[in-house]
Amino acid sequence: MKTPISWIIDDPAPIISVYYEHAGKPNTQDGRPLIPTYSNEMFFEFCDIIERNGICGKFSVVPMPGNKGDIVNGLDGVSKEDLDEWMNCLKTRVMPAFSVGPEMLTHHKAVDLETGAALPMNERDWASTQDRKTFVPYISKALSLLKEAGLYSIGVTSPWDFGIEVEDEYEHSISASVEQVTGSKKAWFFLRGLRDRPNAKPWVAREEDGRTLVSIPATTRDYIWQTIDCPRTDDEYVSEIADNLITADGKEGHIIRVLNTGGYPILITHWQSLMSNGLGTGLRVMDEVGKRIKEHLSDKVEWMSFEQITDLVLSNKEAYPKPVF
Repeated sequence: MKTPISWIIDDPAPIISVYYEHAGKPNTQDGRPLIPTYSNEMFFEFCDIIERNGICGKFSVVPMPGNKGDIVNGLDGVSKEDLDEWMNCLKTRVMPAFSVGPEMLTHHKAVDLETGAALPMNERDWASTQDRKTFVPYISKALSLLKEAGLYSIGVTSPWDFGIEVEDEYEHSISASVEQVTGSKKAWFFLRGLRDRPNAKPWVAREEDGRTLVSIPATTRDYIWQTIDCPRTDDEYVSEIADNLITADGKEGHIIRVLNTGGYPILITHWQSLMSNGLGTGLRVMDEVGKRIKEHLSDKVEWMSFEQITDLVLSNKEAYPKPVF
């Protein structure tokens, strides 16, 4: 069997930049204003890239991005036409290859579920003191918004490191919420990274009440992030960033190091990394990496969505033990 490879795309939402909402700064490091929205045309370009390179993975959908409405009832400053166009593109061009899931509700301020109002803390800080009694309704709300929007999801992504201080309660709540909303006994989640460990792979995080939860880690870094804060768009710059993951000759880079230690290359980037504050430099890096993987590793790796990886793990649970942290 070829080694699974997958690409995590964190922080996407229709039009709205959740990074702009929670970054806590008005400008990039080089002094340009951060932009608050990303056009659907840039989303279409992303779809072109994943389709021509056969890329699969996990794609977040933040259901209440930046506390600015929600994907079912409408988003502040986003036209219904643009929202519908984004959601239709997601369903027809992304979901065939990527598993989708909420990155909790807002990736910004936590939400009072009774009123819908923003709480005076971000979701990461809120999660640090919660238990299953509060996690389950919160995660279920996120999953339910995706379901109401017509998106099938049996997994979630942690905004920042949401829930890591109370991981046992968090894991129980993910599994219970997925079953409650979708009926699925299997679920996946993304929280941790195993970026410098040999033989880094997903693991069975939890089994209870007939349910199984699989944790799928990132095993590389987001080298594309730097494009947010750099105005360069030249081919040399794009190639240099791609080299961090896989060099043009296919012999070096983080992907190669992961493969050489027996691990699964699970790449990670963020929506704002790909958008590069409107320049789209990160999209070009992704395209270049995809081309290099196709050219040099097509006989060694197989692109998989997170649901496909989950099924692989569940087919032989004993081969995917929980690592020690």
